[in-house]
Amino acid sequence: MGEVAPLTIRMEAPVALNNAVFTVALATGRLPAAEAAAWEWVDTVGQGYPAQVARLSGAEALVGFYIEELEASRSLELALRPRQEPSGGGIEVVDQPENGRLVINHGGFLQAIYHYGPEDFKPYFYPLTVPCVRLGPADGDETVYPKSITQDAPPDHVWHRSLWYACGDLNGVDFYLEEGGEGRIVHQEFTAVFSGPLFGGFRERLVWIAPDGRKLLAEERAFVLYRLKGLARLFDLEAAFAPQGEPVTFGQTIENALPLVRVADLIDEWDGGRITLADGTIGGREAFGKRAPWADYSGPLVRKPGREPDWWGIAMLDHPSNRNHPSAWFVRSFGTLGTNLPCFDGPLTLQPGETWRLRHRFYIHPGGPDEAGVAARYQEYANPPRVTIPG
Repeated sequence: MGEVAPLTIRMEAPVALNNAVFTVALATGRLPAAEAAAWEWVDTVGQGYPAQVARLSGAEALVGFYIEELEASRSLELALRPRQEPSGGGIEVVDQPENGRLVINHGGFLQAIYHYGPEDFKPYFYPLTVPCVRLGPADGDETVYPKSITQDAPPDHVWHRSLWYACGDLNGVDFYLEEGGEGRIVHQEFTAVFSGPLFGGFRERLVWIAPDGRKLLAEERAFVLYRLKGLARLFDLEAAFAPQGEPVTFGQTIENALPLVRVADLIDEWDGGRITLADGTIGGREAFGKRAPWADYSGPLVRKPGREPDWWGIAMLDHPSNRNHPSAWFVRSFGTLGTNLPCFDGPLTLQPGETWRLRHRFYIHPGGPDEAGVAARYQEYANPPRVTIPG
């Protein structure tokens, strides 16, 4: 490989970083011209930091960093250089178009499946697994098989799809229920599917089609799963909605998923779990409709006879750029966790040419929100490192 002119950046951390991966979008013209199997950032004293470059298109790339620990207000001068030995493991995203799904692996283990096939009323993620596995004999006292922290199509609400977007009243059309005759959210194409040592994900185009064939809404969806050390799992999910030819109104109804999670029965409040908001509010009744920058649903997911249950949780973080942030939370003791702006703040109308963007981060963690450091994870999300390119 010939000599590659490095990309040099300055990175400043507004808040403390601990076991953190983050990405920045850069024009591909900023990147070294040569390709490399692996990359790393190198600071001014020669210390290396894991890196990843994912070229999304001819014009844009995502560049990733892993920072094990950095104090608030500290800065680093970093140069991007090829790495001699590729990093092992990482995030693998495999498209299976014949099955209508993306299979997403974290360090060689199944993390999630994204279902987008034509037979589905709307695309959705299921399962979302937790790293609770303890290998052993099938009937071993210590053996634990993988578990999903979400459930799909529960008998009380068969249209609840683990983690998904939907709207029960979009210009009078129902895109929420699945009883026949509703609108459909239809996958068009993946504009990018990417894997790597630090992160993996996809970018997707979809269209919301009414039963009479009208295309009401175009959507661009983005997903990125980050590889952290330890048992935590962290991913971003974003959507951008734009009307197609006529104004659209998201109606004021409880039947919206913008987006929505249906947690596993084992951790819902009816089975011993707990809903917690950022301000310390606990319980579905108390938290429903209350505004907070994040909400968490945790409970006893792994239960073995003669052992104390292992608690796991999923936190949903509301980005400060979201409309009417902090969001009012749509949480129920039977297992829902999500945001629903039209329900709490009134109908939302978009004119042609307007776009409504939603950005959220999800944090799957062992234990409850305090011991898992959900508040610190929110600060990392709301105040990401500032990256500048000298010159």
